[in-house]
Amino acid sequence: MKKLLLLLLVVFGTQSCISYYNVTVDADTILYSGQNTESAIIYTIPSGSSVYVKGKKTKKYRRIKYKQYSGYAYNPTYKVPGHYSASPRSASSSGSPSTYSSSSSGKTVNVKGYYRKNGTYVQPHTRSAPRRRK
Repeated sequence: MKKLLLLLLVVFGTQSCISYYNVTVDADTILYSGQNTESAIIYTIPSGSSVYVKGKKTKKYRRIKYKQYSGYAYNPTYKVPGHYSASPRSASSSGSPSTYSSSSSGKTVNVKGYYRKNGTYVQPHTRSAPRRRK
């Protein structure tokens, strides 16, 4: 009985941690009931609307919530307010950030802009250099 309760706690605990990101769609977006274009059309979201998006940017179908509607959109294009356009990107731009500048004198390090796993863009900035081990 305790194992069942623990299992249920883990299952419900992980489902509550699912993140949706608030974005603005660039073009009219069709919401489908399933993950294919042959599914029933639920709603057409007008361009410029604020929606919530879930899922990795590499997937063709993204889970979208708009007002009382919830469904899947095929390869949607959108903007995260104040950051970037989230259209599909090439593999060359999705690498890890280049963090260290060779001209650093030990005080600050220039960090190039990069994309996080959740799709947000981190703008270029400076930070303190890592301390060297003795």
